[in-house]
Amino acid sequence: MSSGKFNVGQQVHMIEDRSNIVRVHPDQLAAIYEIVRIVPGERDGELQYHLRNTAEPHMRSASESQLRAV
Repeated sequence: MSSGKFNVGQQVHMIEDRSNIVRVHPDQLAAIYEIVRIVPGERDGELQYHLRNTAEPHMRSASESQLRAV
């Protein structure tokens, strides 16, 4: 597995997907998420991450290019 930009436990923001493949709601852009898992393997050449925000009852998945460090 490739070494990623982010680590488990790190706080991140989601950023707008410039390709518009994945729509991100403005509330998601403002929220702080914690990386809870790095998904093994890559999709489209990018690592995938599972994220959690304490205000949401579920986890989210995001590509490395959809995240930035807090």
